[in-house]
Amino acid sequence: MHVSGLSLSSQRFRRHAGLLDSERGDNSFAGGREGVKGMTAFWRRWMGRKQVILSLGKGAELRQLTMQDAPALYALTVRNRERLRRWMTWVDFVSSEDDTRGFIRESLRNFRAGRTLQMGIWWDNTLVGTIGLFRTASAEPEAEIGYWIDESAEGQGLVTRAARALTQYAFEHWQVPTVRIRVEPDNVRSRAIPERLGFRLRGEVEEDWADGSHRTLLVYVMHASDFQKTTQ
Repeated sequence: MHVSGLSLSSQRFRRHAGLLDSERGDNSFAGGREGVKGMTAFWRRWMGRKQVILSLGKGAELRQLTMQDAPALYALTVRNRERLRRWMTWVDFVSSEDDTRGFIRESLRNFRAGRTLQMGIWWDNTLVGTIGLFRTASAEPEAEIGYWIDESAEGQGLVTRAARALTQYAFEHWQVPTVRIRVEPDNVRSRAIPERLGFRLRGEVEEDWADGSHRTLLVYVMHASDFQKTTQ
């Protein structure tokens, strides 16, 4: 299953983890140039604010989650609750659409503070998953990516393209030297994402999770200098 996620503590914004008339501006991704393998990014206006959009090609894109996405995201969470429960403890804390709205509201607040970027994975204009970028609390500045996707959308390369897009975003916009992805050892599908993108296995970490369980996570990392080589 494509699930990776940030140890997913009891904090609300870790529990889950603009508009069609686009307005391209000076803040377009990669300085307005086309990105990796046709990937482009731009900003749209939403409620007077800029919203991050990353085009993945082939009818797919990442859109920064907004409050209007709450019904679709909650329905997607409910539909995937049983299959996600093994990997993500937060699903049992999401019991209403209000919980999802609270998550999005906090994500937007953290985005404005420069701490997070929470995106929906859209395929043929349907929300099929989420992927988030988070600044870590580690001594060295790093960003971490976490993701999950609907079972019906697996096997399409969507998570791989989404993770590549956010990795590039982190290096170009947040200017962090390292991006990491943490996964459980037996989550084969999720492990395949960083491995496919050329992330290096740095080691293991042991963590206590919000549900009282103790878990081992594999830590994959990509350094900015190495990522540049993969895009040349």
